[in-house]
Amino acid sequence: MKVSIVIPSYNYAGFLGNALDSVMAQTWKDWEVWIIDDGSTDQTQEVVQQYLQQDHRVHYHYQQNMGLSHARNKGLSLCTGAFVQFLDADDLLSEEKLRLQVKHLKENPEVSISYCQSWYFHSNTPEQLFEDLELKNISTLPIMDCKGVELVRSLIKRNFTTVSSPLIRRDVLHANLKFPESVSNSEDWYFWLLCALQGDQIQYLSATQAYTKIRVHGGSMSQQKLNMYYGELQLRQWLKSQLAQADILPKDKERLILLNQAYEEKLFEHTMLTGPLWNFKHLKKMYQLSNFPRVIKYHKLARRHQRFSTNPTFRKTNTP
Repeated sequence: MKVSIVIPSYNYAGFLGNALDSVMAQTWKDWEVWIIDDGSTDQTQEVVQQYLQQDHRVHYHYQQNMGLSHARNKGLSLCTGAFVQFLDADDLLSEEKLRLQVKHLKENPEVSISYCQSWYFHSNTPEQLFEDLELKNISTLPIMDCKGVELVRSLIKRNFTTVSSPLIRRDVLHANLKFPESVSNSEDWYFWLLCALQGDQIQYLSATQAYTKIRVHGGSMSQQKLNMYYGELQLRQWLKSQLAQADILPKDKERLILLNQAYEEKLFEHTMLTGPLWNFKHLKKMYQLSNFPRVIKYHKLARRHQRFSTNPTFRKTNTP
């Protein structure tokens, strides 16, 4: 049973070869890989050409720069396999991943999506593996075997894995199930929520030889976090409307909507309290994600919070 691997790439020529090598090393040999070049201006085509000449299972599609979600959706439209594996151009698959997850799905026909362990590594030290994005070795991976309301509830609380961890049955990926092309953050979280809302079952595969390795690049971690917060707030607005339209029992629907609302409120407050208090772009973004009175309310709280946390005298005189 063929596995279709979709690799979107934009100016990642320096990493793409490693990703493709991890595909070539798979013990499961019935696969095809689609490299979707999203308008790269580096040496991506030259890198890909070497693999095209080596192996007929490697395919290449070039497009003008349309964004990550569009590239993944294009890859989906070109797939011919029974299963689909997404892989970012800078990440890696373990040699046994496809074989073990194909076996998992074949033995469990009720399961739509099999997912496994994700390890993180800093680009400069690939031999050191960590369990979390911040490289603190704090495990954040939920172990799930569920569908329906239970799965939606779990995904409201948090995204459950990285995009390259799951192996997905192709037949659940109908024409209306796509990555959202109007957002630039948390695209995979939207995708898993859509799978959950259509009733797909997700199950964790605990085999230690099945895993993906996620590359962590340098840069401002604080800005990366802030962008993730913006993305999640936008997702929760979208999810509110999705839940309102979902084919779910009214009692369950109400509880899910309230749960999502509670997480959105908590995140909005956290983003205001910890974000750059006097940065116009930040405040404008928060206004776009909510409304003016709410931003003013939390800006006032944020000013007090920052005075309290940075001024010992203020902290002492305001302590009961």
